[in-house]
Amino acid sequence: MQSSCSYKAVLIGNGTMGQRHKRLFEEDGVEFIGVADTAAEAATLFEQIAVGALAPDFAVVASPAVTHDEYVKKCIDIKLPVLVEKPVFVSAVAAMEYQKLALERNAFVFVGHSERYNPAIENFSKTVFFKEMREYLKYWYLQKKDAGPVSFKFTRTHGFSPRNRDVPVEYDLMIHDMDLLSFFGDKNAMMYKSFRCEELSDDRVHAFYDLRTLKAEFIADRNSAKDSRTVEISMNGLSTSLDLGAYRNGNPAYALQKEHQAFLNYLNSYRNSAQDEVHEYDWYGDFYDACNAVIMVSLIGEVYRKGRADESDAK
Repeated sequence: MQSSCSYKAVLIGNGTMGQRHKRLFEEDGVEFIGVADTAAEAATLFEQIAVGALAPDFAVVASPAVTHDEYVKKCIDIKLPVLVEKPVFVSAVAAMEYQKLALERNAFVFVGHSERYNPAIENFSKTVFFKEMREYLKYWYLQKKDAGPVSFKFTRTHGFSPRNRDVPVEYDLMIHDMDLLSFFGDKNAMMYKSFRCEELSDDRVHAFYDLRTLKAEFIADRNSAKDSRTVEISMNGLSTSLDLGAYRNGNPAYALQKEHQAFLNYLNSYRNSAQDEVHEYDWYGDFYDACNAVIMVSLIGEVYRKGRADESDAK
């Protein structure tokens, strides 16, 4: 999957994912001219960019999730294209603010939701079932017909890992599947009606969302005895099941390589459109979906986690 290029980049966050991004981008010919692993190093890096001592073509942000909004905001301010690991933000307020700001400034923000490039998703998107599902949802929205909803069940569980413990499980694991729901359903189908949680802890969530045209069940557990990454979909008596973990038996880097390829393609398009009077925003749909996923999962924190904290304070 080589596609050699001559871009220069900077990396913020040199942990497991940062090093993985760096290695795979370097295999595609990208040169990293700056690496920061602490807040102080990141501040210095942005100062060097500001004075012209460094001139990267893009940034990769793979720092702890709670710092993403700070670094994405800096990239938007200087219009430095950025690939940021999921979740792009950890609050609905930041998601809505920067969703609007990126569009206003025509700043390119790409969120690393690599599951979109999972072979199981790629293969499913080529099926008749997928095409009929998208048409069904589109027809319901455009014609306002009283159609039955499409049902999804997302299960994502694995054993304990010390990584990504700075955020609760909905921002660590469930965010993957909420983004996939946006990909499956199209933003016009994501009309929020109600949701509820049946189980909730820092490491496990079991939630149900009713989006009128869609009904979605999410099970995410990062302290489970079983590894599982599946999607079950049913529509008008038809059903299918996707195993998102199967491809790791072949090339475990496949999805991330495809993500990088998509990012570089968008980057090429973005740089070319910068020369035009009329800008194309073909990359913005994915960023919109990523922000929308944050807004949707944030309901868990706002309604359930915050409610528990308020109850505790009242006692």
